[in-house]
Amino acid sequence: MSPPRATFYAHQTLNLHARYGLSDNAKKLLRAHDHWRTGSMEQVQLGRLVRMSPDMRKSITDTITKCAEIMRKKPAEVKNCIDIIQACTEILDAADKPPDLEGFPFLKLPPELRQNVYQWYAAKIIAPTLVAYPAEPNCDCGKWTPPNTSYPPALHRVDMALGRACKQIKNEYLEFLYHKFTLYFDCSCELNKRLRSNAALRSNIRSVKVHWTGPVSDKAFARLAKCQELRHLDIVISKSTTSFETPREREMRRFFHSLKPARLADALGIDELFTIRGLNSVCVSHVNGRQSVKRTDEERANLQGLLKSKLGLLGLD
Repeated sequence: MSPPRATFYAHQTLNLHARYGLSDNAKKLLRAHDHWRTGSMEQVQLGRLVRMSPDMRKSITDTITKCAEIMRKKPAEVKNCIDIIQACTEILDAADKPPDLEGFPFLKLPPELRQNVYQWYAAKIIAPTLVAYPAEPNCDCGKWTPPNTSYPPALHRVDMALGRACKQIKNEYLEFLYHKFTLYFDCSCELNKRLRSNAALRSNIRSVKVHWTGPVSDKAFARLAKCQELRHLDIVISKSTTSFETPREREMRRFFHSLKPARLADALGIDELFTIRGLNSVCVSHVNGRQSVKRTDEERANLQGLLKSKLGLLGLD
């Protein structure tokens, strides 16, 4: 068994580097080689140091030449020179090693650094609201996407490209998006489908803006009530909100015929809205005029007051 090789710091104690006339670049690489041997540096990093400039590689070849000359003139220095030459050859091997084609080990980074990467990746999103891509082809609720005519736009569509990576990155990035941005849904059908099929959305969504319209509003709001992280809710109302009524109201109209339009209090989903808990804020907005017919400001204000009362938010204003 060969005796252990002396470390860089052992050679430094013997003043070998100054005696042998090693350059600063050579000493820097020998110190990095010592860190690689102790496990505090990856071999890839060591090789990258050599490839930084031609001078770094030349310093290693010059060191080998100097040690060979010293061994010829001073046989007593053979052991120390061999240790340095072996270190130099290992440094050159690290520099000449083919690059790893598997890519950067992103998942080895601490979670905090990965969150910083997600935040940097999402920096191109300049609006606080994300619009879910339509996923309900049979829905006839009248979807509409506002043009980005202002800066920053009120609503902003983005492609979730990073969400199609591996499962862990997908879950972490979507969790980041669902926590940071408000998600806008064109109708209750869209909201219901997303909540039904996306477990990450159900577990992490914090802020929702949804146009209250469609034949499954009751199911959508019932699923929304089960989202434990939900903190803000923005309900968008229009004339189409009352196109679908609660089962009780439909039964009443069978026997009590009335030409009066349905009230917001009789719209499908109102009872399920009242079951939502844990919110910090709730608001009611008018639909954009290009998408549907607006209701009156009085109806909007009355519904907002009703929701704040039922959801226990009146004392927070």
